[in-house]
Amino acid sequence: METFSRRLAVVIVVTVLLYWKSGGCSGLVCRGILWVEPTPVFSMGSSVSVICTSSIENCHPEKFSVYLNNNPQPSLHHLNHSAVELQLHHVTIPHSSIRCHVKCKGQRGQQMVCGKDIKGGYPPDKPTNLTCVSKWKSNKINCTWKKGKDTYINTSYIVEFQSSGRIQMFSPQMEGYVPIPLSHFEMDAEYNVSVHAKNHLGQSQSAVIQLTINDVVIPDTPTITNITFVNSSHKKAVLQWNKSEQLCAEVRYRATVTDWNMVEEKETSCENSTFELRGLKPFTQYEFQIRGCKPNKKLRCSDWSPSFLERTPEAEPCRRVDVWRIMGPTHGNGSQTVTILWKPLAPKYSRGIILGYKVFYREYGKQLHSHVCQPKDTQYQITLPKHTKTLYITALNSKGSSEAAQVSIGQKEFPPPIITKLTSADSSGILLAWKPPSQTKGSILWYIAEWHRHDGNMWWKKVTCLQNSTYIEAKVSGSRYHISLYAIYSNGESKPATAEAYSKELEPIAGPKVSVVETQKKRALIKWEDIPVHLQRGFIKTYTIYLKKGIDEKQVRNVSVALRQYWLESLEPVVLYTVYMTAWNSAGKGAKGEEIILKLADGYDVTILVVIVVAVTFSIAIPLIVMFCNSIRHRIKRICILWVPKWVFEEFPRVENSSVVKLLQEKYRTDSDSSWLSLHSDPPITEVEETIFFSEEVASLPSLLGEDTLAERMEWQCAGKPEADDTPSAHRGYQPQVSNQEEHHLLDSVETSQVELLDSSSPAECGIFTMLLNGTFDISSRSLLPGGDINVTFGGNAQIIDLTSFRGKRERVEFNERHDFSMEGSDQGQTLLPDALVDCLRHSVEPVAVNSYFPQLVVHPVTEGDC
Repeated sequence: METFSRRLAVVIVVTVLLYWKSGGCSGLVCRGILWVEPTPVFSMGSSVSVICTSSIENCHPEKFSVYLNNNPQPSLHHLNHSAVELQLHHVTIPHSSIRCHVKCKGQRGQQMVCGKDIKGGYPPDKPTNLTCVSKWKSNKINCTWKKGKDTYINTSYIVEFQSSGRIQMFSPQMEGYVPIPLSHFEMDAEYNVSVHAKNHLGQSQSAVIQLTINDVVIPDTPTITNITFVNSSHKKAVLQWNKSEQLCAEVRYRATVTDWNMVEEKETSCENSTFELRGLKPFTQYEFQIRGCKPNKKLRCSDWSPSFLERTPEAEPCRRVDVWRIMGPTHGNGSQTVTILWKPLAPKYSRGIILGYKVFYREYGKQLHSHVCQPKDTQYQITLPKHTKTLYITALNSKGSSEAAQVSIGQKEFPPPIITKLTSADSSGILLAWKPPSQTKGSILWYIAEWHRHDGNMWWKKVTCLQNSTYIEAKVSGSRYHISLYAIYSNGESKPATAEAYSKELEPIAGPKVSVVETQKKRALIKWEDIPVHLQRGFIKTYTIYLKKGIDEKQVRNVSVALRQYWLESLEPVVLYTVYMTAWNSAGKGAKGEEIILKLADGYDVTILVVIVVAVTFSIAIPLIVMFCNSIRHRIKRICILWVPKWVFEEFPRVENSSVVKLLQEKYRTDSDSSWLSLHSDPPITEVEETIFFSEEVASLPSLLGEDTLAERMEWQCAGKPEADDTPSAHRGYQPQVSNQEEHHLLDSVETSQVELLDSSSPAECGIFTMLLNGTFDISSRSLLPGGDINVTFGGNAQIIDLTSFRGKRERVEFNERHDFSMEGSDQGQTLLPDALVDCLRHSVEPVAVNSYFPQLVVHPVTEGDC
């Protein structure tokens, strides 16, 4: 394989060398035929057929290859075993080379059959502008013409002179030009001259011209030697040239890239070698040319001389500077900072090299401040005094200064122009159109258009009062331009008319930023923020909201650009949704905004949850307030007594805090009587129920508790003892008393102890308890008040018993909720006696059997005389 590659490379190199030395494929040695139809030279754009036939000895063709400009061509049509055909359609290449190769059976590599050049071209155009001239001092006549478009193939040109049946033909040595010796012509003979063009595709002939040799002889070309300006002014120039013999001069001049201006004949001179030029513009580069002509108009003029370049002198600027301002801050003393802006004068107005710009202001008619800025400067910042309202600027050059341009400081309340049109122009500018204000306070001098982008760079331009439109240069596509238009009056300026526009809108490169405001059971409220202006790249026309559930994407709807929030309906709870938005402008759909994840709660409304939280908070806070605020608690308790069951507020005493228990324990420690000694230890206190029984119902004692002399008017018995239904058994320690509510009597197993009164007490102090024990009145209802008093109803009349009257100390008497003060009641419960009652019992005659724990008593009805 490597040997084959080397041989193929050698063959290609040799082929290229042979092609280069022979000027194409014509120098190659062919071992076959390469035929081109219709011809190797054909009209440009036509089709060509190439046939390759191999005649190599001892070669049985196995494969043909045809190369067009070294590129192998497919789709070869085999005519027979030794010939192939290639079709080329619409050939537009002027010069091409074709080579045909064949691979023989049993041989390595390919062998060249033949090669040929093919050419596409055009027939020659008709030659034009045929001229023949001869200089005075020359012995040749030179003929030139224009051949027209290129033919791309070999084309011959022949100049033919015909006179009195005699024809002379001359071939050009250079394209479009042929020099002919004057010896071939007679000076006074007339000749018909024409040019003939011919190639393989056709021929043409120019128009015939008639001339004599004397007609074609022209003066030599003159030259300009110098140009001077009188008094260094552009108004008058003197041109000098090398005049020879009796010739008149024709002069032409032009500024750069403008048309030629011919000097009128009256301003030319045939006698002098100088003449004057007027009407030139100052500080302008001019190109001057001159030619000489014989006074006899039949003679032709010479060729135009080479150009002479000269710039006219300067003149003072002829136009005011276009000026504008940017208002700065106002200081405490009333002065104000102002930035004055100006446009450099164009060369036709500057009329010289600008040396600087002078900025100044006047006060009381005098120039108080001036500053000359550099020629390259276009703005200057200055602080003006309080009452200065006008600023001036002039342009300076070597000849003087321009008229002062002024700008008013402070915006007047003049009506603004009315903008009527603002459209994009060729994607790099904006067309602004307007009409004058409907009401004006004077004549408008000119307009100022001001525009800037979001980055703060500002541009402006001055527009004459005769215009009602202007072109604003805005090369940055997708950038918003803020435009302001001012009308300038002689005494100030108007308020601005403002608008915004794009030279070309592009798709937004960002989307709105979405956030969730509120969620409900099956919907959610979302809101979004405006896209930053520099990312909008156009005026937003609409928004599109997308809601994605899993991999499915659903477009909700297009919403107005005026909206900033939207309700998403028909959402499923506990499902993750992806929400994002896109913005649209006239250029199309923008990039999608930031995605957010939305998930509704599991069927619960946020409002209900808030209500629950608030309710729980109040339900905890209010009891805490009541618990720790004593006065509020007591007030609530007094109010609730009238509306709730009495047992709710009934308080039960603690046995371990009983005064009776404490007294007995103290007595036990101090008394040596063996009757106080207990042979048994106290068992754990067991909560049992006790019932107080009364023998009869007291009808009514309304005056008993209401009168101060209650103790004096009633007889109280402190002697005696309560009688039990059963005789107490021998002392066996503490045992609870049991009641049987069905049989209405005490169980036989309950033992009662006889109470022995140990001490003596006054009857008044024992009265209330004696009445209770004797059953002289009926307690139909009772309740415990917050202060420790007892609210007792006697015969239907409510009375309050103040326990503080006993022994000067208020004792708290607590009744069990289940106490029933009815005559027929047989309930029993544990009764804790106050100290006053204990003192009363101590005065009894009979001793009381005492155990280590004060026995629980069953109170029975008592008669008068008993205690």
